[in-house]
Amino acid sequence: MTGKPEEPQTNPPPPPPSSSYPTKSKSDEDTKKWGTHIMGPPAVPTAHPDNQKAATWSAADHQQLFHQQHPYLQYSPVDKPSNNPFEPVIDMFNSWSKKAEAVARDIWHNLKMGHSVCESAWGKFNLTAKAMAEGGFESLFKQTFPTEPNEKLKNTFACYLSTTTGPVAGTLYLSTARAAFCSDRPMSFIAPSRQEAWCYYKAMLPLANIATVNPVIMREKPSEKYIQIVTVDGHDFWFMGFVNFEKASHHLLDSLSDFRATEHSAAQPPPPPPPAC
Repeated sequence: MTGKPEEPQTNPPPPPPSSSYPTKSKSDEDTKKWGTHIMGPPAVPTAHPDNQKAATWSAADHQQLFHQQHPYLQYSPVDKPSNNPFEPVIDMFNSWSKKAEAVARDIWHNLKMGHSVCESAWGKFNLTAKAMAEGGFESLFKQTFPTEPNEKLKNTFACYLSTTTGPVAGTLYLSTARAAFCSDRPMSFIAPSRQEAWCYYKAMLPLANIATVNPVIMREKPSEKYIQIVTVDGHDFWFMGFVNFEKASHHLLDSLSDFRATEHSAAQPPPPPPPAC
Protein backbone atom coordinates (compact mmCIF):
# COMPACT_ATOMS: atom_id res chain seq x y z
CA MET A 1 0.00 0.00 0.00
CA THR A 2 1.32 3.40 -0.92
CA GLY A 3 0.92 6.56 1.07
CA LYS A 4 -0.96 8.29 -1.75
CA PRO A 5 -4.70 8.40 -1.00
CA GLU A 6 -6.96 6.92 -3.64
CA GLU A 7 -10.50 8.05 -4.25
CA PRO A 8 -12.93 5.15 -3.79
CA GLN A 9 -15.35 4.27 -6.53
CA THR A 10 -18.46 4.69 -4.39
CA ASN A 11 -19.72 7.86 -2.76
CA PRO A 12 -21.99 8.23 0.29
CA PRO A 13 -25.71 8.45 -0.52
CA PRO A 14 -26.65 11.80 -2.09
CA PRO A 15 -27.62 14.55 0.36
CA PRO A 16 -31.21 15.73 0.65
CA PRO A 17 -32.17 18.75 -1.48
CA SER A 18 -30.93 21.97 0.05
CA SER A 19 -34.46 23.36 -0.14
CA SER A 20 -35.43 20.95 2.65
CA TYR A 21 -33.61 23.12 5.16
CA PRO A 22 -34.24 26.83 5.74
CA THR A 23 -31.48 29.28 5.05
CA LYS A 24 -29.61 30.29 8.21
CA SER A 25 -27.91 33.56 9.01
CA LYS A 26 -24.12 33.79 8.89
CA SER A 27 -23.93 33.88 12.69
CA ASP A 28 -25.97 30.66 12.90
CA GLU A 29 -23.68 29.01 10.37
CA ASP A 30 -20.60 30.13 12.29
CA THR A 31 -22.05 28.71 15.50
CA LYS A 32 -22.62 25.37 13.78
CA LYS A 33 -18.91 25.14 13.05
CA TRP A 34 -18.28 24.45 16.71
CA GLY A 35 -20.08 21.14 16.19
CA THR A 36 -22.94 19.51 18.04
CA HIS A 37 -22.98 19.22 21.84
CA ILE A 38 -25.37 16.24 21.87
CA MET A 39 -24.00 12.71 21.71
CA GLY A 40 -25.02 10.31 18.98
CA PRO A 41 -23.47 7.17 17.51
CA PRO A 42 -21.03 7.43 14.58
CA ALA A 43 -22.92 7.53 11.29
CA VAL A 44 -22.59 8.14 7.57
CA PRO A 45 -22.52 11.84 6.61
CA THR A 46 -26.10 11.76 5.28
CA ALA A 47 -27.42 10.94 8.76
CA HIS A 48 -27.50 14.66 9.58
CA PRO A 49 -27.40 17.64 7.15
CA ASP A 50 -24.68 19.44 9.12
CA ASN A 51 -22.28 16.52 8.62
CA GLN A 52 -22.07 17.25 4.91
CA LYS A 53 -21.56 20.94 5.59
CA ALA A 54 -18.73 20.11 8.00
CA ALA A 55 -16.92 18.29 5.20
CA THR A 56 -16.29 21.69 3.61
CA TRP A 57 -15.18 23.39 6.85
CA SER A 58 -11.79 23.50 8.56
CA ALA A 59 -12.01 22.22 12.11
CA ALA A 60 -8.88 24.11 13.16
CA ASP A 61 -10.69 27.39 12.62
CA HIS A 62 -12.81 26.63 15.67
CA GLN A 63 -11.55 23.92 17.42
CA GLN A 64 -26.66 11.31 24.01
CA LEU A 65 -24.27 8.49 24.57
CA PHE A 66 -26.21 5.25 23.74
CA HIS A 67 -25.77 2.55 26.34
CA GLN A 68 -25.87 -0.45 24.04
CA GLN A 69 -22.37 -1.84 23.60
CA HIS A 70 -20.18 -0.14 21.00
CA PRO A 71 -16.67 -1.61 20.95
CA TYR A 72 -14.89 1.58 19.91
CA LEU A 73 -16.57 4.26 22.05
CA GLN A 74 -15.37 5.10 25.56
CA TYR A 75 -17.48 6.56 28.36
CA SER A 76 -15.95 8.77 31.06
CA PRO A 77 -18.40 11.15 32.82
CA VAL A 78 -17.39 14.73 33.64
CA ASP A 79 -19.07 17.66 35.35
CA LYS A 80 -21.55 19.70 33.38
CA PRO A 81 -19.80 22.57 31.54
CA SER A 82 -20.34 26.01 33.01
CA ASN A 83 -22.95 28.26 31.42
CA ASN A 84 -20.57 31.16 31.97
CA PRO A 85 -18.11 31.22 29.04
CA PHE A 86 -15.61 33.24 31.09
CA GLU A 87 -15.47 30.82 34.02
CA PRO A 88 -12.98 28.39 32.41
CA VAL A 89 -10.38 31.13 32.02
CA ILE A 90 -10.71 31.95 35.73
CA ASP A 91 -10.04 28.31 36.55
CA MET A 92 -7.03 28.36 34.26
CA PHE A 93 -5.54 31.38 36.02
CA ASN A 94 -6.11 29.78 39.41
CA SER A 95 -4.76 26.31 38.73
CA TRP A 96 -2.27 26.33 35.88
CA SER A 97 1.41 27.10 35.84
CA LYS A 98 2.82 30.43 34.63
CA LYS A 99 3.24 28.91 31.19
CA ALA A 100 -0.45 28.07 31.02
CA GLU A 101 -1.42 31.47 32.42
CA ALA A 102 0.27 33.16 29.49
CA VAL A 103 -1.84 31.04 27.14
CA ALA A 104 -4.98 31.93 29.09
CA ARG A 105 -4.19 35.66 28.82
CA ASP A 106 -3.93 35.28 25.05
CA ILE A 107 -7.30 33.52 24.99
CA TRP A 108 -8.86 36.27 27.12
CA HIS A 109 -7.51 38.90 24.74
CA ASN A 110 -8.93 37.05 21.72
CA LEU A 111 -12.35 36.86 23.34
CA LYS A 112 -12.43 40.57 24.17
CA MET A 113 -11.40 41.46 20.62
CA GLY A 114 -13.99 39.17 19.00
CA HIS A 115 -17.45 40.19 17.84
CA SER A 116 -19.19 37.55 19.97
CA VAL A 117 -18.43 34.92 22.60
CA CYS A 118 -19.74 31.40 22.11
CA GLU A 119 -19.47 28.94 24.99
CA SER A 120 -18.47 26.11 22.69
CA ALA A 121 -15.52 28.13 21.39
CA TRP A 122 -13.71 27.17 24.57
CA GLY A 123 -13.34 23.63 23.30
CA LYS A 124 -10.50 24.29 20.88
CA PHE A 125 -8.93 27.01 23.05
CA ASN A 126 -8.89 24.79 26.12
CA LEU A 127 -7.49 21.83 24.20
CA THR A 128 -4.46 23.73 22.91
CA ALA A 129 -3.82 25.45 26.23
CA LYS A 130 -4.17 22.20 28.13
CA ALA A 131 -1.77 20.43 25.77
CA MET A 132 0.84 23.16 26.27
CA ALA A 133 0.41 23.13 30.04
CA GLU A 134 0.67 19.36 30.32
CA GLY A 135 3.72 18.79 28.15
CA GLY A 136 2.36 18.70 24.62
CA PHE A 137 -0.12 16.60 22.70
CA GLU A 138 1.73 13.32 23.37
CA SER A 139 1.27 13.76 27.11
CA LEU A 140 -2.36 14.80 26.61
CA PHE A 141 -2.95 11.76 24.38
CA LYS A 142 -1.63 9.37 27.02
CA GLN A 143 -3.77 11.02 29.69
CA THR A 144 -6.87 10.80 27.50
CA PHE A 145 -6.53 7.21 26.26
CA PRO A 146 -5.05 3.97 27.65
CA THR A 147 -1.83 3.30 25.74
CA GLU A 148 0.79 0.60 25.40
CA PRO A 149 4.21 1.05 27.09
CA ASN A 150 6.12 1.72 23.85
CA GLU A 151 3.31 3.48 21.99
CA LYS A 152 4.25 6.82 20.41
CA LEU A 153 2.04 9.61 19.11
CA LYS A 154 2.81 10.35 15.45
CA ASN A 155 0.32 13.04 14.39
CA THR A 156 -2.75 14.98 15.48
CA PHE A 157 -5.46 16.34 13.19
CA ALA A 158 -8.24 18.80 14.00
CA CYS A 159 -11.41 17.47 12.38
CA TYR A 160 -15.06 16.51 12.83
CA LEU A 161 -16.62 13.08 13.41
CA SER A 162 -19.91 12.43 11.61
CA THR A 163 -22.71 11.30 13.99
CA THR A 164 -26.49 10.99 13.94
CA THR A 165 -26.80 14.28 15.85
CA GLY A 166 -24.38 16.23 13.66
CA PRO A 167 -20.63 16.81 13.38
CA VAL A 168 -18.57 16.51 16.57
CA ALA A 169 -15.56 18.87 16.66
CA GLY A 170 -12.42 17.31 18.07
CA THR A 171 -8.95 15.93 17.46
CA LEU A 172 -7.93 12.72 15.71
CA TYR A 173 -4.78 11.27 17.28
CA LEU A 174 -2.65 8.88 15.22
CA SER A 175 -0.14 6.75 17.12
CA THR A 176 1.97 3.70 16.35
CA ALA A 177 -0.85 1.49 17.66
CA ARG A 178 -4.16 3.25 17.08
CA ALA A 179 -6.27 6.07 15.69
CA ALA A 180 -8.25 7.76 18.46
CA PHE A 181 -10.72 10.66 18.47
CA CYS A 182 -11.68 12.90 21.38
CA SER A 183 -14.17 15.77 21.27
CA ASP A 184 -12.99 19.27 22.12
CA ARG A 185 -15.69 19.68 24.77
CA PRO A 186 -18.01 17.49 26.86
CA MET A 187 -21.16 16.18 25.16
CA SER A 188 -24.57 15.71 26.75
CA PHE A 189 -26.60 12.50 26.89
CA ILE A 190 -29.39 10.98 28.95
CA ALA A 191 -28.13 8.51 31.56
CA PRO A 192 -30.10 5.38 32.57
CA SER A 193 -31.36 7.41 35.55
CA ARG A 194 -33.05 9.70 32.97
CA GLN A 195 -30.86 12.58 34.16
CA GLU A 196 -28.74 14.65 31.81
CA ALA A 197 -25.06 13.73 32.01
CA TRP A 198 -21.90 14.86 30.24
CA CYS A 199 -18.74 13.21 28.96
CA TYR A 200 -16.13 13.64 26.26
CA TYR A 201 -16.83 11.79 23.03
CA LYS A 202 -14.01 9.28 22.63
CA ALA A 203 -13.50 6.66 19.92
CA MET A 204 -10.45 4.38 19.99
CA LEU A 205 -9.60 2.36 16.87
CA PRO A 206 -6.63 -0.03 17.23
CA LEU A 207 -4.74 -0.28 13.94
CA ALA A 208 -5.07 -4.07 14.23
CA ASN A 209 -8.86 -3.64 14.00
CA ILE A 210 -8.88 -1.30 10.99
CA ALA A 211 -9.79 -3.00 7.72
CA THR A 212 -9.62 -0.03 5.35
CA VAL A 213 -8.98 3.71 5.24
CA ASN A 214 -10.92 5.31 2.39
CA PRO A 215 -10.34 8.94 1.37
CA VAL A 216 -13.55 10.15 -0.29
CA ILE A 217 -13.88 13.23 -2.50
CA MET A 218 -17.40 13.90 -3.75
CA ARG A 219 -17.41 14.16 -7.52
CA GLU A 220 -20.36 16.55 -7.52
CA LYS A 221 -18.71 18.81 -4.91
CA PRO A 222 -14.91 18.40 -4.70
CA SER A 223 -14.69 20.61 -1.61
CA GLU A 224 -16.69 17.96 0.29
CA LYS A 225 -14.07 15.50 1.53
CA TYR A 226 -14.18 12.64 4.02
CA ILE A 227 -11.91 9.97 5.43
CA GLN A 228 -13.85 6.77 6.12
CA ILE A 229 -12.32 4.23 8.51
CA VAL A 230 -13.90 0.77 8.42
CA THR A 231 -13.14 -1.80 11.13
CA VAL A 232 -12.75 -5.55 10.64
CA ASP A 233 -16.03 -6.13 12.50
CA GLY A 234 -18.08 -3.82 10.30
CA HIS A 235 -18.14 -0.49 12.15
CA ASP A 236 -17.35 2.63 10.16
CA PHE A 237 -16.36 6.15 11.12
CA TRP A 238 -16.49 9.22 8.88
CA PHE A 239 -14.12 12.12 9.60
CA MET A 240 -14.13 15.47 7.78
CA GLY A 241 -13.10 19.12 8.01
CA PHE A 242 -9.35 18.44 7.98
CA VAL A 243 -7.00 21.41 7.58
CA ASN A 244 -5.00 19.34 5.09
CA PHE A 245 -7.06 16.44 3.78
CA GLU A 246 -4.25 15.01 1.66
CA LYS A 247 -1.78 15.04 4.56
CA ALA A 248 -4.22 13.35 6.92
CA SER A 249 -5.06 10.69 4.32
CA HIS A 250 -1.39 10.08 3.61
CA HIS A 251 -0.46 9.61 7.26
CA LEU A 252 -3.40 7.34 8.02
CA LEU A 253 -2.73 5.11 5.02
CA ASP A 254 1.01 5.00 5.69
CA SER A 255 0.54 4.19 9.37
CA LEU A 256 -1.83 1.34 8.57
CA SER A 257 0.57 0.00 5.94
CA ASP A 258 3.57 0.22 8.29
CA PHE A 259 1.65 -1.47 11.10
CA ARG A 260 0.64 -4.38 8.87
CA ALA A 261 4.19 -4.79 7.60
CA THR A 262 5.50 -4.91 11.17
CA GLU A 263 2.83 -7.40 12.22
CA HIS A 264 3.56 -9.59 9.20
CA SER A 265 7.28 -9.56 9.93
CA ALA A 266 6.70 -10.46 13.57
CA ALA A 267 4.46 -13.37 12.56
CA GLN A 268 7.08 -14.98 10.34
CA PRO A 269 8.74 -18.09 11.84
CA PRO A 270 12.43 -17.74 12.67
CA PRO A 271 14.87 -19.13 10.09
CA PRO A 272 16.04 -22.71 10.70
CA PRO A 273 19.42 -23.10 12.40
CA PRO A 274 22.40 -23.81 10.15
CA PRO A 275 23.24 -27.48 9.71
CA ALA A 276 25.73 -28.91 12.17
CA CYS A 277 29.22 -29.50 10.89
